[in-house]
Amino acid sequence: MLRQDRTTRILLAVIAFLLGANLLAQVHQDRKAQAAGLPDQGAQLQAQVDQLTSLNAKVDKLSGFLESGKLKVAVTEMPKAEK
Repeated sequence: MLRQDRTTRILLAVIAFLLGANLLAQVHQDRKAQAAGLPDQGAQLQAQVDQLTSLNAKVDKLSGFLESGKLKVAVTEMPKAEK
């Protein structure tokens, strides 16, 4: 029983060490990405939201134009009907 406890403690210590090393590697990688001038995810998401807001305004304007009845369509050539 004593040997199992010792083995368990050693395995838990190894796991804790590996988790700590993984955390340090991720922090270091994030700092390298920021130093390289890469945009963060928050800025990318905000840019997407801004673009969607702009697109929504354009679609609203187009929808208003279509609903106003000012759109006129003229057919220049009638396509041949298939029988």
